[in-house]
Amino acid sequence: MGEAELQPNNNLLIIHAVINIYGDAANEDLAFQVAKDVEHFWNDADGKVAIRDGWFSKKIYNVKFSITGKLDKALTPETVFENTDPRNNYFRIEEFAIGDISFVDGLNSNTGYFKLQNILDNSTTAAHEFGHTLGLDHPHNLDIRGGGTP
Repeated sequence: MGEAELQPNNNLLIIHAVINIYGDAANEDLAFQVAKDVEHFWNDADGKVAIRDGWFSKKIYNVKFSITGKLDKALTPETVFENTDPRNNYFRIEEFAIGDISFVDGLNSNTGYFKLQNILDNSTTAAHEFGHTLGLDHPHNLDIRGGGTP
């Protein structure tokens, strides 16, 4: 999840989010790296969005992501359940994962699980899972080979 900030004078839509990590494999450096990976891969897409500007016209905005990472070793379930800040996302990071995959708990969910190996070495996994927190599902056609840059 995230919070959108529209800057009409700059033709800019900024998505602000915080990735709060916890778990046995979580550390400060990893919090920073996960946030930078998400920010990097989403910003590299150079996204644009058209927003209606009156009845008959629309304005094109550049979309930028501003992602912060935080380590919270003492995170409690109550902190997550009582959260009212749309910027906050919570990911447990462990060396083991059932099914050997990282995941979010559902579309538009702000909670999930990262298998440590899945998010290392410039992986796109954290950015992919963050997309699900924004409500994006997998495309129907998963075979996009030869279709240009996704």
